[in-house]
Amino acid sequence: MTDTITASPLCWPPSRPRTPASERQHGRFGRRNSNSWGRSELTLAQARDRVIEQLGMFTRVGQKYRHDDLIISSDLKLRNDGLPRSGQHQPDDPGVAVYFQLDGRQWCIPCDNYLRIEDNLAAVAATLEALRTLERHGSAMFEAAFTGFTALPGPDQVVGRTWRDVLNYYGSDLAEAKRRYMQARKQAHPDHGGSTDQYHEVETAWQQAQEELKS
Repeated sequence: MTDTITASPLCWPPSRPRTPASERQHGRFGRRNSNSWGRSELTLAQARDRVIEQLGMFTRVGQKYRHDDLIISSDLKLRNDGLPRSGQHQPDDPGVAVYFQLDGRQWCIPCDNYLRIEDNLAAVAATLEALRTLERHGSAMFEAAFTGFTALPGPDQVVGRTWRDVLNYYGSDLAEAKRRYMQARKQAHPDHGGSTDQYHEVETAWQQAQEELKS
């Protein structure tokens, strides 16, 4: 795993938009009570274990994951093994981003749709379960579904270079910034002599440009 990804504080993939706090919902990932028909809220330990269990069930050759490469990133404090510790108050930001490796490739599944970290973790586990279903039906479908979860460099990977430096634009016209972005993206693309890191840097810069110039 790259050193730019931290288990705490939250390291959110820079290209993924955040869910506005006003749009976050109550999760429905409860656990069934043993002595009644009701359901109780998931604990952090149960949600965390669901993620680990689902990752451990990828079975195809080359797709087994290494536990040492797992990073569950959030604003929670950590245990000694680097996983989020139970028994904490909800942080202001309930988002989680689960980084892991399959077949030597790095992936990230983030979620901040819900008000509790436990429910966001459970949603990641449910996503992994759905991906395992696709895995059983063939590698093409599995790869197609998984492509959207490719992990991008952490936001601190553009240290010392603002989006204006990356796009070489210092004005306030969004249309002109987009034109510069299109030029920079073409130059940074691996097929045109660039690299994956350069391409992701440009994509991150464009996201930041839009956020600043649209405000």
